[in-house]
Amino acid sequence: MNHRLDGADAPYWQGLERGLLLLPRCRTCAHWCWPAGHRCSACGSTGMVWEERPLRAKVYSWTRTWHRFGYTESLDLPYVTVVAELEDCAVRLMGRMDDPAPANPRIGEALIGRVDETVVGQDRIPTIVWSRAA
Repeated sequence: MNHRLDGADAPYWQGLERGLLLLPRCRTCAHWCWPAGHRCSACGSTGMVWEERPLRAKVYSWTRTWHRFGYTESLDLPYVTVVAELEDCAVRLMGRMDDPAPANPRIGEALIGRVDETVVGQDRIPTIVWSRAA
C-alpha cells in the first residue's frame, strides 16, 4: 500500500494532491506538530486537527545538486533544494526552487510556494516548488 495513503502524514499528502498545504495542529494546546505523528509532541494529546496554511516562507537552508543520484532522473541538473520555514507557524518544509539554476538563495529570503509533482520511477509525487517572492 502507498505510505502516503495510510501514514500519520496522509492528510498532508492528500492536501498536496489537491494543491493545498495541510499541517497538523494540536486541538488541546495549539502546537504545530511537524513531522506529523499521532500525538502532540508538546502535550501528548491525540486530538490533532489539520489546518490549511499558505505557502509563504523564508529560506532556512539550501543546497545545489550537480550530480545525478537515484530517483532524481526527472529533475534537470543542477537543481536547488530549499528548507523553507513557513512564516506563520515556524514549520520547516523541503522543496525545490522553481528555476533549475537560480542565483544562490539568501538565508531569510522570502519565498512563495506552489504544488507541483516530481516523477520518481513510475510514481508521481506531489512536491512543493518554491519561488522568490516578488
